[in-house]
Amino acid sequence: MQVSHRFLSDRLEQSGRAENNNLTGFHTSLLEVLPHAAAYVAQDGSVLVHNKQMKALCAAKGVFPVPVSLPSLLSETSWRRCEAVLSAAFSGVPAQASGAIVLQSGETFCHHMICTSFVSLSGERQAVLVQFDLEEHGQDEIVTLSEPARNEIRSAKSAKDLDLLEHFPDDVLVFDGSESLDEMAGKLLKLINSDYEMDLLAEALENLEGELPQTFYIPENRSFQAAGYVTDRQMCEVRLVPIPGSVKSKPGMGASMAVIRRNVDCPQETAENRRLAYLDPLTGLENRRAFTKALKRELTRLAAEDEIGLAVLYIDLDEFKKVNDLGGHDAGDDMLQRVAACLRLTLGEFGTAARIGGDEFAGMVPVVNEEAALDIAEEILAGFDRIRLEVGDRVFTIGGSIGVAFLDSNVKLREGDAAALLGLADRACLRGKRFGGRSVQVHSVQPQDCEGAGGELADLPEPGSFRGNELTLYAMPIVCLKRNRACGSEILLRLQGDRARGLSSRAWISAAERSGFIAQVDAWTLDKVLDAAERNPDRTILTMNVSAESARDPIFRDGLYHRLSVNPLLASKLCLEIAEKDFLREPASVQAFFKFVNELGCQTAIDDFAGHWPVLSRLTNLRVEWLKLESSLTQQVVEEPAKAAILNGLVRAAHELGIKVIAKHVETAEEASLLRELDIEAAQGYFFGRPEPWPGG
Repeated sequence: MQVSHRFLSDRLEQSGRAENNNLTGFHTSLLEVLPHAAAYVAQDGSVLVHNKQMKALCAAKGVFPVPVSLPSLLSETSWRRCEAVLSAAFSGVPAQASGAIVLQSGETFCHHMICTSFVSLSGERQAVLVQFDLEEHGQDEIVTLSEPARNEIRSAKSAKDLDLLEHFPDDVLVFDGSESLDEMAGKLLKLINSDYEMDLLAEALENLEGELPQTFYIPENRSFQAAGYVTDRQMCEVRLVPIPGSVKSKPGMGASMAVIRRNVDCPQETAENRRLAYLDPLTGLENRRAFTKALKRELTRLAAEDEIGLAVLYIDLDEFKKVNDLGGHDAGDDMLQRVAACLRLTLGEFGTAARIGGDEFAGMVPVVNEEAALDIAEEILAGFDRIRLEVGDRVFTIGGSIGVAFLDSNVKLREGDAAALLGLADRACLRGKRFGGRSVQVHSVQPQDCEGAGGELADLPEPGSFRGNELTLYAMPIVCLKRNRACGSEILLRLQGDRARGLSSRAWISAAERSGFIAQVDAWTLDKVLDAAERNPDRTILTMNVSAESARDPIFRDGLYHRLSVNPLLASKLCLEIAEKDFLREPASVQAFFKFVNELGCQTAIDDFAGHWPVLSRLTNLRVEWLKLESSLTQQVVEEPAKAAILNGLVRAAHELGIKVIAKHVETAEEASLLRELDIEAAQGYFFGRPEPWPGG
């Protein structure tokens, strides 16, 4: 049986007497759940404690606050009648007074006063439970109960007939201490009318630990635990309370009273609901509330220890909206679950991961220094890069921006600084988004930081708010490796002006994609590129990146068609490239776009190609001239022969399909030489030239 504390509602308003603090928690709690005005009253009429209904009744009669005694509340005649009832109750005979009981003002206070439950209170005070009933019935008389009737009350067989305990919300069963555990279990089950096994209940009673009072729960039918799970969430709550002053007739519980409440919530379910209140239902990670509490505990630990610091991470997923929009909400949920699994794996058993928003996560882990915090954040991003979610013919990837607030062990914060600390990590994350996303920004926390952590970074400017003179174009050379000369240029969009300070082009373009403005940006760039190509007789190729949104935008397609239909020779100078991640997400749209521009005479390319099988498997049916390798395939290729071997296999496969290869981010002569040996056609990177302002822009 499970033991719990009952009646966690607000405590009663006390009458102000010192004796009030001597009431046991059980009797006070029992008083509060009674449906009528009630109080514990001493033999001299002192009101030791009362419930809310008593306070409300007095207030309704114009008496406030509740008087400290019945003599000061009632008329002299009514008090004499009540005094006789109290005297009978204190002699051990429950009694009630029926008929109008009048206040000193002459107004009727109630029609019945019922005295039951004689108790011995701590502080050598004795009291009886007095209930005041407003219902008009019965005669104006005092009724006392005989010894047989009191015995019937103890057995709880005739409580309803006696009209004495009907005001209690629970059944009451009294044990005199002579019963065996089996007999106690049998009486309880008979009263409850439950088919629960008596042996199990007797064993549970035997296993109760500690002194009374104790609480346990009994299912009212056996189907509650059928098939190993809960089918009926309501149970009977049984609270065993010792009867004060009783003497044990044999080893055991002694005389006790069982107070029974029916149809209460299953405690296991209540505990589960409490647990779920601190969990994100989709991912199973902690939610914001639980994470904040855990962070407060960590700050308390750090205040007492000087051995290790703490890294608090704020993680905002990049381009998650596309997963929801293109794959549906089920795909979005699946992606969030994969992200959650990655966080659990990376943060490990000593870390904590939480989902604190739609596509926002948080984490914390003890670390020795800032470098270790940075390593963990980069491990998370690397884990995100490995996530692949296939939905139909689409393959979704995910990235993220991570802000880290590193708290050194020597920096002491208060528990109340938890929210500010998470806010610092959030601000670092926003700073990363301003510089393009898919990055880690680390902030080393100082005590004074939390004082001003409430300030937020300004929102990113809306892409549509930029003027034409704030956008400009740069060109980066593409070099033919065999001839060692430029064979083309990649046209890159850049921002200029005061509003562009601290905001990378990558971050702004990402914002433009999220806002649906990117197709207009691509159209502006395309017009500039074609204008320059018309003026320049050079036959070199001009490449520009096109978003998936533009690829399926009919207005962008119409603009491209009209420009090239007027001057078809321009098409031979233009190479339109689409990122691999966009192709994975929208293969049908990209394939249709490539077919469209090929028919116009343009070249096409897959940008940031990382060798993923879903792309390789479609290359045979995809009309594409170039693969531009993702930087991770070409970086450090000189130091890692295995990496060079993998790259060689990819290049051979592309050549067999009639596709040429461009290597990106080439920075040294050694890299250029090895790429030439691998028969890669072209390359770009700082070794060949940095982006420069383009005259055509």
